[in-house]
Amino acid sequence: MKTIEFEYGGKALHLYMNGEAMFAIEALDEGRPEGTDEVLDRISETSPEAIADLCRVAVILAEQGELCRRYLQYTPSRVPSDQELRMLLSPLQLRGLCAAVYRAVNAGFGAADADGDEDIDTGLAELEKKTRF
Repeated sequence: MKTIEFEYGGKALHLYMNGEAMFAIEALDEGRPEGTDEVLDRISETSPEAIADLCRVAVILAEQGELCRRYLQYTPSRVPSDQELRMLLSPLQLRGLCAAVYRAVNAGFGAADADGDEDIDTGLAELEKKTRF
């Protein structure tokens, strides 16, 4: 499990791209004339609709990250709503959130980090620790 952390207001969002997140993100495009991948293209734009999509995608990824963290028995934390993110984040923080969303999506599809490091599957590492004799 490769989560990308995004911090705001002393809180951390753990963004995680999995199959459930992929389908939820694709569902954001239902009824729109463009294809299902368009939402990820739109979130880097500067418009009210793009900011709303960015916050919706971030919440989807944060919800999946939180569910996986709880499954791995980490301390539960609260996931903010997309309205809360839109209200609390400055324009500069929204740019940072956009970058974190892209890193989480890339990590979910197995791409290397922006730093060039390969992804480490922490979920698999935890399982291997539990199954060693």
